[in-house]
Amino acid sequence: MTKKILSIFILFLSLSPLFSITDQLKQFETDGWCKLEKVIKDNEDRSIVDVEYSSYMESDVSHFEKARGEYIYSRYLADNGYKEEAKEHLKQEKTYLDDMDKTNDIIYMIARIDYTSSKTYIDKDYLSSGLENSNLVKEAVKKYPEEAYFIITNGWRLIYTPQIAGGSNKNAIKEMEPLLGNIDTLSLSNVYSLYGALATAHFNRKNYEESSTYLSLALDIYNGEPALMELKKDLEKKLK
Repeated sequence: MTKKILSIFILFLSLSPLFSITDQLKQFETDGWCKLEKVIKDNEDRSIVDVEYSSYMESDVSHFEKARGEYIYSRYLADNGYKEEAKEHLKQEKTYLDDMDKTNDIIYMIARIDYTSSKTYIDKDYLSSGLENSNLVKEAVKKYPEEAYFIITNGWRLIYTPQIAGGSNKNAIKEMEPLLGNIDTLSLSNVYSLYGALATAHFNRKNYEESSTYLSLALDIYNGEPALMELKKDLEKKLK
């Protein structure tokens, strides 16, 4: 499939909702969150990120929103060599998680998945936190199969899990692609994650044109996250 045809296909899907989908993150997409996510995902200078982080965390937001703030900020710190600071903010994320209102089960599960993902990413605690995160994601997508965050996160799980343990880039694409028909209903965070995951899965399957199309869509939203910048370099080599 050429890049032009794939782009038309994606446009067609985006205009044709395929099934009922929910996105609990949409309600938290405030101006403050969008500013914080953008400077972090664009990998801006530390001084710029710190201003937006402080502004967001000092605003009148819920424990869940503060946990999400710590989630993306701690990853930014880890990506930029501030590992010990990242670990301190990981502890703060856990505090907000513990203090959360747990009446909304979907939101609470998102926060738990975020935290165990952070532990795996920052502490490199693959054995316990990685397994806990994987089990939580599988439980969440089974319990709430219509929730976009869980579909996308399960897609990433399938991408990163070894094939011998049930991982499959093909299945990740199959499960996530239908979300393209609901793209206008999704939070920007989920749209970005979806495009990034599809770009990664297609790259792993050597579908480089498809990967390039999805990566371009992701980078049109945020253009500095280290993992996707590495993918961009790898794609440029393959498409020479």
